Amino acid sequence: MNGSGASRPPTRRLAALAAAGGALATSQALIVRELVSGLFGEEIVILLVNATLFAAISLGYWWAPRLTRTAVGPKLFVAGCLLHLSLPVLPRWGFALLDTTSAVVRLPFAVGLAACLLAPLATLLPRAVAEQEDRVAGMRWSYSAELAGFLGGLLVVHVSFGHPVVVLMTLHWILLGGVLALSMGRRPALAFAVPAALLLPSLPARAQAASTAVYRNVHGMKHADVVFSIDSPYQRVEVVDDGPGRRSLYLDGLENLNASDLALLNEYLAVIPARLMRPRRVLLVGNGTLSLVAPLLVLAEEVVTVELDPVVVETGRRFFSPDAGRGRAGWSLVETDGKAYLARSGETFDLIVFDVPSPLGFQEAFLHTREIYELARARLAPRGVVAVQLSGNRLGERGRSPSRVAASLAAVFEEVAVVESAIADRAFAYASPSLPFDVERVRDVMPPAETKLVVHSPTAVRRRIGDTRPLEVDSLDLVLRRGLERFFARQSAAGKRPRDE
Repeated sequence: MNGSGASRPPTRRLAALAAAGGALATSQALIVRELVSGLFGEEIVILLVNATLFAAISLGYWWAPRLTRTAVGPKLFVAGCLLHLSLPVLPRWGFALLDTTSAVVRLPFAVGLAACLLAPLATLLPRAVAEQEDRVAGMRWSYSAELAGFLGGLLVVHVSFGHPVVVLMTLHWILLGGVLALSMGRRPALAFAVPAALLLPSLPARAQAASTAVYRNVHGMKHADVVFSIDSPYQRVEVVDDGPGRRSLYLDGLENLNASDLALLNEYLAVIPARLMRPRRVLLVGNGTLSLVAPLLVLAEEVVTVELDPVVVETGRRFFSPDAGRGRAGWSLVETDGKAYLARSGETFDLIVFDVPSPLGFQEAFLHTREIYELARARLAPRGVVAVQLSGNRLGERGRSPSRVAASLAAVFEEVAVVESAIADRAFAYASPSLPFDVERVRDVMPPAETKLVVHSPTAVRRRIGDTRPLEVDSLDLVLRRGLERFFARQSAAGKRPRDE
């Protein structure tokens, strides 16, 4: 018979597939964050990790018919589920212990771990289809069940963002226990549930210890202590202390800022141009730490901060700028994408500051493109200024970030001046249709500790960048090219941080 009852898989099997779909979704979320942050979260790493996940699931599909023909197949499936009890500790300790090895070892470790975690779960769907007389109907029912479970798993992941990792791990382990109970029975489920219950209370401490080992061994921070680690919808946000006064913010394993350099970065990026022009209204794109709010409110009537990630904002308030914005008239926070705000807002500003990460990923690179600066120009008051840090100080080396970003500004603004600070170890650009101050005046207000300041006038900037191609939305080759260079530099030189440029 080919009636609907005969072609429909048993309810228990459909429930197992739904649980497996949910576990696949939570597994992928956990594995992506662990591997991306462990291998440093640049765009090339994100692409490699996602390719690895698809390959691991494909391996499971290939393995499924072979699994059913061997007596050890069920045991391997249970072992694959038990391996999930090592998350998130195993990948972190793995990267920490492989800190002195090259990519030849680290990449196979990441690929092998992803395969062992995902492939067993991926075998359930083809096995369920193979057991149906009507393969087409079996595929329709089975795939629908797993897809529904996967969507439910994505919802689980979403509600877990902004909470400690123990929340997502608990829900993930519950899903895996359900998979085992529904597909293999009570004994395998108990073999998973008992150690899970024993491991859960110590999970936060073990995860923190493993993260600390990564920063000490891989990042070369001898006294590292991870004091905060939360996954937001966009990235892993971590605060790491490396001794008194040495606090850093890391996003997906990449240093975003450190407290010792923050004051200098803020000074050149925003405070100095604000002193020279005394803006009435200031727009901060980024600056999730809120460290610029207080100094700019002294110099301007109104400051608007636009930051996409609420976890970064709360982290900034808690660990870097505890008094920022609280009880301060004239400051407002808009939690949205900077590109969208510039495109949709009808407001104008005297000073627009892009306090955003270096263009190491596509999302960050979009905020350094000609198109984004065109949006910014439309939001500028007459003789307004756009301020940007150039992710390095090698202006004139045409394949590097400083020249590419400066070229993007020069394609939009008539005047682009650049200052290179020795103590900040960065170059900063001030762009405008008509700069309201002489860039040489930066010397009058530069920090007393400055040892060497190089000032490039708008004419000198255009001469130095020459015919350098601007960063544009459809030509972000810099992201992948520099990502490859930095990736292999990191893998062959543990603990050494390649320059952002």
